[in-house]
Amino acid sequence: MTIRTTDTQHRHDAIATRKGADQTAARRPWLNRLLASKRGNVLPIVAASILPMAAMIGGAVDMSRAYMVKTRIQQACDAGVLAGRRAMQQSSYSDAAKAQAQDFFDINFKAGYNDSHSVTFNTSNPAGTSKVLGSASTVMPTAIMGMFGKKTIPIDVTCEAELNLSNSDVTFVLDVTGSMNDSIPVGGGGSIVKITALRNSVMSFYDTLANAATGSLARIRYAFVPYSTNVNVGEILYDTNTNWLNGGNAADSWNYQSRRPLWNVTSTSTETLTNNQTLSFNVNATNCTNYGNNTGFWQGWTQFSPNPSGNPTTETSGNTTTKTTYQPWRWGGVAGPWSSSGTNTCVRRRTREITTTTVTETAVWQAGATFSRWEYLQRSYPTFDFVRSIKSANPAVPTPSEINGSTSRWSGCIEERDTIAGAPIAYGSGGITVNGNANAHDLNIDAVPNSDATKWRPHWEDVYFFRNDPTSLKNYGGGYTACPSKARLLATMTRTDVQNYVNSLVAVGGTYHDVGLLWGARVASPQGIFSSNVNASPGNGGSVGRHLIFMTDGELTSYDFVASMYGLEMYDQRVTGGSTSPNQLERQRQRYLAICEAIKAKGIRLWVIAFGTTLTTDLQTCSSSGSSFTAANSSQLNTAFQNIAKQISELRLTK
Repeated sequence: MTIRTTDTQHRHDAIATRKGADQTAARRPWLNRLLASKRGNVLPIVAASILPMAAMIGGAVDMSRAYMVKTRIQQACDAGVLAGRRAMQQSSYSDAAKAQAQDFFDINFKAGYNDSHSVTFNTSNPAGTSKVLGSASTVMPTAIMGMFGKKTIPIDVTCEAELNLSNSDVTFVLDVTGSMNDSIPVGGGGSIVKITALRNSVMSFYDTLANAATGSLARIRYAFVPYSTNVNVGEILYDTNTNWLNGGNAADSWNYQSRRPLWNVTSTSTETLTNNQTLSFNVNATNCTNYGNNTGFWQGWTQFSPNPSGNPTTETSGNTTTKTTYQPWRWGGVAGPWSSSGTNTCVRRRTREITTTTVTETAVWQAGATFSRWEYLQRSYPTFDFVRSIKSANPAVPTPSEINGSTSRWSGCIEERDTIAGAPIAYGSGGITVNGNANAHDLNIDAVPNSDATKWRPHWEDVYFFRNDPTSLKNYGGGYTACPSKARLLATMTRTDVQNYVNSLVAVGGTYHDVGLLWGARVASPQGIFSSNVNASPGNGGSVGRHLIFMTDGELTSYDFVASMYGLEMYDQRVTGGSTSPNQLERQRQRYLAICEAIKAKGIRLWVIAFGTTLTTDLQTCSSSGSSFTAANSSQLNTAFQNIAKQISELRLTK
């Protein structure tokens, strides 16, 4: 049987089903019906969600605002403790340092930021540490969360700053030329002598690093190379190896532009001539003398002895002296006294001693010789005993350019080892070259002496003389030489050690940058002649930061009439070779710039301070990147040294 279903029947069945469902739903409670209803329920759902959605959105807004406030106050806290730590003097966190910290906090967090209020900021320095601790807090009113009972959000942060000093070697190359005796403004009124300002600034630098090292195991060492036209490195060379010096061996000598005395040696030859002079007269007389005296007969012979007037006589003409002596000889053929009368003959004897004097000038003294004059020239002097005289236990030596018995001691300044007179001078992968030649021994920073050409020679202040003005008798020690205070190798030093050292600095001489930088490089080089000292282990397993601080108060100078580290250029011509293009100054400029590059290539940070002078392009080029300063007065000099010390100390946030 087949059953058929039509569309009309389906529609009647569907209507009937819906009517049944509606009747059943109408008999349920209202809320159940609402929940079960699928018609018109969006609005009630939205209404029910408003409060939780408001809480969620409002919380997000207020928390975002709170995060911004916390970020800002954290930054202000960090800035404050950094400023406070930077302002600390030694290990004392003074009221001034606290005020500095507060100022930086206030600048970085303005009251009322995002409606915040009740702002506090406090700093402290725990005893025995180099840290500055800080804490800051504020209260931020909520914008929306207040509707749900959360009216404010308290915000608290902490911060900490410390000078984290690693092992540091600091080499000071200090200009101590004559101009450092000049005065310069203090900065806040008044004036101060430059070298005094330098002493103060070095001590401030020392205090900053000492403060940074408080509570740490960091090793800090200092070296000093004061310079002018020379450097005083003789004692550190002598103590390291005497064979590095001309004068380390008994047979050593060196040539100096000096002088020597010339002596007059007198020789004489004497010739004796004797003859008789006869007078005849016819007079009774007791003797010829009385007769002559009484009658004037002896007129013209009045010098006749025994007449006491003028016997003998001496006459000089040129280099010949004639001594004449008269003597009575006979009376009537009989030797006097006489007593006869009549015609007699008076005879006298004339004796002449003719002496001829010859004066010979010689450089070799002989007995009886007298000083004639000085001769100015290059002379070779033995150096062994002179070099040894640098130690007070050894005797001084006679000064070979003097005749007055004076003695000399070696003060420690040097003449450089052999160089090449040429240009250009530049630093490259093969070191410093002169006109492409790498055999300029003086510009080889690290080479150990192994020959006469590579040894250093003692600078002998007392024997240099300027030959072009011999009448002045001025030697270079009277104003044409300059030997600064002794250099010091890297060593840990107490504050008293540093103070005593800088107090010993004297200002004298001209500004030879190449001289100071060359020896600063040698003292600081990890690969050089003092490498055992430079590379000595700090004992704490840490690495060592190397710094060279080059301070000058003037531009490079050069004089050919000064006895410098290269001798007397006017005559020795070690730098110029007699060339005038380029001149001596230009070649020395090229030298010091090449040395700057060599220093930086060794991984040594090269700081430059121009004190009371222009920070020239050359000085900026000499320095490492971001490491040059200018100081127009003593306050700015101190600031420059402080800035370097703080950068060496690596001031940083530690929390």
